[in-house]
Amino acid sequence: MKRLGLPLLCSLLLCACTAASPPTPTTPETAEAAQPPVADEAAPPSTPEAALPDGLEAIGLAVLPYDDIQLVYHFSLFSEPVQGYFTMCRDGQWGLMHNDGTEILPCVFDKPIALCSDQEPRYPAWIAQKAPDDKALREQMQQTLAASNEGFLCDMAHCGPGYKDFFWLESSGQLCAYIGSLGPSEPTYISPGTKEEYGHIFPTRPATLSVNNWGYSLEYDSSAPYRYRTEDGTPLNNYEYQQVEFFREGALLAPARRGTKWIYLDRQGTEVTAPCYDAVYTDPWDSQGWASPLLSGYAVVSRDGKLGLLDSAGLEFLPCAYDGLVWDGTVGWLQQTDGWHAFSIPSAAAPVINQTPAAQNLRNEPELLRYVPLTMVYPDVFWAAGDSHTYTTIPDDNLNVRAGPGTEYEKIGSLLPGSSVEELGASSTAPGWALVAYQDWPIGWVSTEYLQHT
Repeated sequence: MKRLGLPLLCSLLLCACTAASPPTPTTPETAEAAQPPVADEAAPPSTPEAALPDGLEAIGLAVLPYDDIQLVYHFSLFSEPVQGYFTMCRDGQWGLMHNDGTEILPCVFDKPIALCSDQEPRYPAWIAQKAPDDKALREQMQQTLAASNEGFLCDMAHCGPGYKDFFWLESSGQLCAYIGSLGPSEPTYISPGTKEEYGHIFPTRPATLSVNNWGYSLEYDSSAPYRYRTEDGTPLNNYEYQQVEFFREGALLAPARRGTKWIYLDRQGTEVTAPCYDAVYTDPWDSQGWASPLLSGYAVVSRDGKLGLLDSAGLEFLPCAYDGLVWDGTVGWLQQTDGWHAFSIPSAAAPVINQTPAAQNLRNEPELLRYVPLTMVYPDVFWAAGDSHTYTTIPDDNLNVRAGPGTEYEKIGSLLPGSSVEELGASSTAPGWALVAYQDWPIGWVSTEYLQHT
């Protein structure tokens, strides 16, 4: 697939986004040619007595002495940075703190601390690296975490980054999800709750289906660029991106890397900034940097080695003029000459989330609806988690399981008499059939005539 690049000179000309006046309106066709106005960038405060910049409100917290503070990377593909925590650096060593500045782990590790992808009961599990491995230090830090009820250090023995990727199947004109942990998975439908969570817009790569004796698998190029598509497969714009983030939970903008620089685009696919930003935090192996998503309507951005704040219109709320700046959606820290000062943003807003009962139901859907493979028919009648029914199959015979709601569909298995199943959904055009899960996994469609309420 062809990649779209930018000459270095063009990138340099485009990298000014102003705080005092909006950039020249851009479209995907004109963004690279637009000349932003000259920014009226005030120098960052140079004395301890200087007030915080306009738009920020001081929080009465102690000034912190660290050399750097960053967002905490979440070791799972497409997971946003961890909110409520920061990883901080002093004298080249990293630690962990709450966003209010309270130290959790001292600065004794070689790399920024990250959160493992593990869930309950292994949560939170912190990735903290020290070379050579210092067992006595790790034991001491384990005790520190246990004493504050902050989880434990992950040993990485059985951990994987997990994956939740989305693909465009060109042969069938269909979007699909690909979700798993340590091994290959099956391509699945994108559930209604997932569509709601991710704003009905998905960055996808092209893929083809291959058939195995156990179902479908995906063939794809892991280095292929992404394209944003709406849930029906329509491309959002004409650009390809090397790294992407989502429009998760009502975010108005999403960051994406085009070539070597990051841009922010809106839900219509318009790049509202030039491709001029650099990553602001990294994974704990320094292998990949990431731009910040919008957190409560603002994102820290990096340009020409300086940091600023971008708002949900794509304007620099604070110009990129500061040596140190971090924001997790609730609390921020700005580096001044005497240390890091805490702030809030009074104009910060909660995510614009659809709160209608239907949308709430979708977000509360049974988790197993996200793992229905493409080899089955997907239901169009759903229940919220906790509202679905549990049944027992008839006690006197095996029950056929089919790929769809009807006897005309392929038989794909059977259930033993008296098996307990969970109803995940139904079909509005085929009453009397239900998609069920058995032993915590979706297995197919059964006739409700042979189900008994538990």
